Amino acid sequence: MASLVFVILGALGAAALGLLAGALVNTLADRVVGVDEPIWSASQCRKCLEPLAPASPLALGELVNRRVCAACGQPTSRRRPLTQLALALWLPAALWRAYTTPTLGGLPAWALFALAALAGVALAFIFIVDLEHRLIFDLSIFPLLVVILAAVGLFDRPRLVTLALAAALSGLIFLLFYGLGWLLYRQEALGFGDVKLALLLGALVGWPGLVTALFATAILAAVLSLLLLASGSVERRAFIPFGVFMTLGAAFALLAAPLPW
Repeated sequence: MASLVFVILGALGAAALGLLAGALVNTLADRVVGVDEPIWSASQCRKCLEPLAPASPLALGELVNRRVCAACGQPTSRRRPLTQLALALWLPAALWRAYTTPTLGGLPAWALFALAALAGVALAFIFIVDLEHRLIFDLSIFPLLVVILAAVGLFDRPRLVTLALAAALSGLIFLLFYGLGWLLYRQEALGFGDVKLALLLGALVGWPGLVTALFATAILAAVLSLLLLASGSVERRAFIPFGVFMTLGAAFALLAAPLPW
């Protein structure tokens, strides 16, 4: 009975932490200004570009009652509540994985949870910004990459080589895709930010988790791209932000494959 109470309290605490993390991710994502015309940030109405009213930090209510632009009446997207909901589910799952699932590395359970939680927050931010602005910032990739490698080097130094090789292999694969896109289309079919994101993906999921992540990424990208093409929403040569699929593939691998740390 005591252990069940401990599990419930842990899950509720992780979910509450996920809501707070989601609020932070939303706040940071709202401040990002795109580079494509028209210049836009999520603090503005997507239709008329007028500033939106300040949002509540707890955005779950927007699943039902969305904010509306005071100038034109355009409802806002449901990104804010969905982000908080996703992280409120992710952190309890990360806590469960950290304390119940065998790992390939030697990190203690608390460190596994901390890394998985940080990974979820970073992947959520990358997903949102790439989806809304087709941008991937170095600051959303390399600090977490350094933290992962430093933690593994501190607790399980022999594992560091394997993890670094997985990151390098992932980066090389996407660098080849990047070059192939230039050869076929004479333009970026894959952004260079995706190549840098691939380094983080390799460090997050390791080997053989990289296989799971790449497979999930390819399936998600193929299915959604075919649906968009079939519906006429995009043209054949349209740029679809691939980073959104990479983040989803990484998140899936972190839950489905052995934790590499």
